[in-house]
Amino acid sequence: MLTFVSQNKHMDKLMKTLERIALFDTTVIIYGESGTGKSLLAKYIHEKSSRAKEACIIINCAALPEHLLESELFGYADGAFTGANKAGKIGLIEAANHGTLFLDEIGELPLNIQAKLLQVLQDREFTPIGETASRKVDIRIIAATNQNLREMVRRKKFREDLYYRLNVVDVKVPALRERMDDIVPLTNHFLEKFNKKFNTERTISKDVYRFFNEYTWPGNVRELENLIEKLIVVSETCIDIDHIPDTLQEQADHHATDSPFTSFDQSLEEFEKKIIIEAYNRFKNYRKVAEFLKISQSRAARLIRKYSASC
Repeated sequence: MLTFVSQNKHMDKLMKTLERIALFDTTVIIYGESGTGKSLLAKYIHEKSSRAKEACIIINCAALPEHLLESELFGYADGAFTGANKAGKIGLIEAANHGTLFLDEIGELPLNIQAKLLQVLQDREFTPIGETASRKVDIRIIAATNQNLREMVRRKKFREDLYYRLNVVDVKVPALRERMDDIVPLTNHFLEKFNKKFNTERTISKDVYRFFNEYTWPGNVRELENLIEKLIVVSETCIDIDHIPDTLQEQADHHATDSPFTSFDQSLEEFEKKIIIEAYNRFKNYRKVAEFLKISQSRAARLIRKYSASC
């Protein structure tokens, strides 16, 4: 089962919307910046749908050159082109039959392949390369993009008819900088994940939590996850601000100069409050909070009482 970590009200609303969408066998397009978790949300829709026991086939439309993308999607017949497998090949569309086909970065699809995909959406049939007869297919299509498809339609870079076929139900995933209340729970989630993976017991200093809340995360959740993994590898016991790459600190410093002034002590208290509230909401137990944060039980109890109005 997929795990989602969020305390953000907009993400909570989004997840409830996806659960409703999953019940209806309709086409969905997910908009969002790179790294926001669009593929994870597509898998979530599939898992909650009536097709959950069938395959969920994923293809990144930006990852393959045009000639390979077409053969991967639609498959090909024996001898369809030079170098083709003698037995032919089943395409991903056919492999997803009765299940879900997730087309990531669909804005990267060449126009000629867009035309063939339109046939799949309209008639639920496709024609493999080198064949003349079409084949029927029963699939649900979910697409995702970090581009403005409406603008691409205006510039003749994306087919208008395909745009409307895809845009039956559209959802937008917020960037991480738009859900900053998820920074601490996501950080703790990834810390626990990679501590388990590497058999380590790393902790994170308050300065690092403060930095995470000041940084703008252009790479979104993926950037945070990758950074936590890196920090666990390069640190020894406690991940401190010195372990953060200089390039990231410079970006955060530049951003901070444009932000309203907050005292250092006030900032520390705000971050401490976030950490304590997140831990207490998770464990509901003084001892477990103390163990998780690597502090004494008496200190954990004192901090929880201090912020009890919020907890």
